[in-house]
Amino acid sequence: GSERISSGIDAAAERYSADVQWLADDVRQGRGLGSEGLARAGLWMETQFESIGLEPAGDDGGYRHVFGVPIADPSNPHAQKGFVYAFNVIGRIRGNGELEGVVLIGAHYDHLGFGGEGSLEPDSRAIHNGADDNASGAAALLEAARQIQLRRGQLKRDVVFMAFSAEERGLVGASNIVRRPPGELDMESAIAMLNMDMVGRLRDEKLSVLGGDSAEEWDDLVDPLCDRYGFECAIGGDGFGSSDQAAFFAADIPVLHFFTGTHAEYHKPSDDADLINSEGGARVAWLVSDVAGTIANRDGVLTLVKTSDGPQRRMALKARLGTIPDYAGPADGSPGLLLSDVRPDSPAAAAGLQRGDIVVQIGDLEIASVQDYMVVLSEANPGDTAPVTVIRDGERVELEVTFGAPR
Repeated sequence: GSERISSGIDAAAERYSADVQWLADDVRQGRGLGSEGLARAGLWMETQFESIGLEPAGDDGGYRHVFGVPIADPSNPHAQKGFVYAFNVIGRIRGNGELEGVVLIGAHYDHLGFGGEGSLEPDSRAIHNGADDNASGAAALLEAARQIQLRRGQLKRDVVFMAFSAEERGLVGASNIVRRPPGELDMESAIAMLNMDMVGRLRDEKLSVLGGDSAEEWDDLVDPLCDRYGFECAIGGDGFGSSDQAAFFAADIPVLHFFTGTHAEYHKPSDDADLINSEGGARVAWLVSDVAGTIANRDGVLTLVKTSDGPQRRMALKARLGTIPDYAGPADGSPGLLLSDVRPDSPAAAAGLQRGDIVVQIGDLEIASVQDYMVVLSEANPGDTAPVTVIRDGERVELEVTFGAPR
């Protein structure tokens, strides 16, 4: 009950804080692809997996799952033929085998190094420590593993833990696991994938659980656990989105992405460990360990929902813009549709909409919430144009969108 939570969470928060600080230390040089800092972070994740007691589940009996990433600059002396190598770190806790299937939990441990492409301060050559993105998720992965390891005697299915690399280059590590699963892992047996990306900035107990529409059962499974841990969860959205779960959802696996929301330091050198809410991050890890344990021990599999017509969205959407809403809404609680991302090559991208924009009006309709936005998409036709007002860095910006056809 809540006594176990309150008594244990302080120690968990201390472990969590120490792990975030290690990963997001300047010594790690921002954990950029091809850097010594990233390689050392991967080695450190391996040693953590081992000390927690996870069984190696990578290639050749080890924890590592190595893959190549094509890079744009073949003159890089560290690259072989325009490739740089990276590795995922994968471990397993065995259940008692009573139930078929495996539950996957993941978080990426790479970041942007010294910035460059992907940085929102592209001109600054400074270490981007990526404390929230995603030392916070990697630390939560370790804490979730500790909690599940404590209860492994009750597990009926295996749980596999995956620390992804090269997420910032386009989900490359996760995609490689889906394409060529290491060891005895196979995607057919994966019944769910839980992703933690940016879980370190909990404010007002608000937690986004994206991908909540990817299985019919998610709401009923996750909601009571959110209550148990004192979160105000917004559960919804399809399984796509801009983090590693998208690779698994594309392989027809129900997914969730736990996310404490965007902030001004996103993809900037200022995303540092001193801004992390360690108690919140540890509590997210405990929640995820409980969600994983619940799925590992319940009979039957989850019912995949492939389209975006989950329970929240009964209305037929006639048009599309290609935005990815942040279901938690603007951080200050003001009305509007906060964009957690904009899909590339989408009508929204063509109109100049950006991650972090708050959409407040489309055409004649004021947009106070995701629901208002759905109304617009259910009434507009492909090819229609409409003026859009967004708030960007506190200023109102006027744009014009041309609606596309729904996917």
